[in-house]
Amino acid sequence: MRKLFHLAGCWLALSMTAPAWAQDTVRIQDYPGLGNFLVRVANANGLCEKHGLKCELRVIPQAPLGMQTMLSGELDVAVPPPEVLLQAVNKGADLKVLGSGARDPVFFLMAGAGLDTPNAAKGYPAVMQDFKGRKIGVTARGSGAEFQLVNMLKEAGMKPEDVTIVAVGAPNTAFPAIANKQIDGLVLFTPMDGFCEVSKACRVVVDPRKGQGPADIVKTSGAAALQVVRSDWAAKNPKVADAYGRAMREAEALAQNPANFPAMLKIAQDTFKIEAQGADKVIEIALRNSLPGYRYSVEPKALQHVAEYMQRSGQIDKLVDTSKLLLAR
Repeated sequence: MRKLFHLAGCWLALSMTAPAWAQDTVRIQDYPGLGNFLVRVANANGLCEKHGLKCELRVIPQAPLGMQTMLSGELDVAVPPPEVLLQAVNKGADLKVLGSGARDPVFFLMAGAGLDTPNAAKGYPAVMQDFKGRKIGVTARGSGAEFQLVNMLKEAGMKPEDVTIVAVGAPNTAFPAIANKQIDGLVLFTPMDGFCEVSKACRVVVDPRKGQGPADIVKTSGAAALQVVRSDWAAKNPKVADAYGRAMREAEALAQNPANFPAMLKIAQDTFKIEAQGADKVIEIALRNSLPGYRYSVEPKALQHVAEYMQRSGQIDKLVDTSKLLLAR
């Protein structure tokens, strides 16, 4: 009997200390819509568990709020556009970039169905004149969407004051705003492109994913949405960061295999529910448009370019050396 108790005690001690059986929880920002899709793919395929992690997604629909939540310690990984990251770094935040959430530009400009756009046929930048004196929605004030809208306006020879910028939140609140003509235009992320195409309530008029818009925005391709952590978290959790990167790369390999599109579409449909007519088509359009950009690696030149154009345009007061933000891998 004493031997049995001894064996039981040893088993209990091993079960409490063996790292192979432990899971590190990583709390990660998600967005409504397709959101942080690589993490959704990883979770659907057991890739986080495979590498000893629990990838816990938390929906925070605005990048500045996600950054604030991460900086407060209530979130481990924020997913901002580079403009929001660099604003925080410029103000003294000590941050590191784990990898990419989406390499292609995530924001695009839409016009409401009721807005006359006589310059649309001329493309960008002429089409920006059609928004003069109009209301344009963005996710939140101070967001990447606003930074990019201001850039579009300035390159077209306009000022931010030539339009009224309105915070409208994520697609679930932004779509009713443009459909009900509370705003005339909108700078937002997918699946708004799907909503526009299916409902005809709006149309995309400037799409940086297709090379349209200011060169400064188009050149962000390769670093358009980043997975960011505090430097102290990275220093304390190097094995977790490495395991997370391996899970994301395996998720990327699944997402980028054309044969897996039906499986990717199912993940999108399972993790983003739309109670509207044509919902499945909305998600399919949005996924096809965005899927090529769901890759984990960051293009260093693209990230440095963002810092240069933000400093040049006065959005940050000193140039950031972004190579120091990238975790060595």
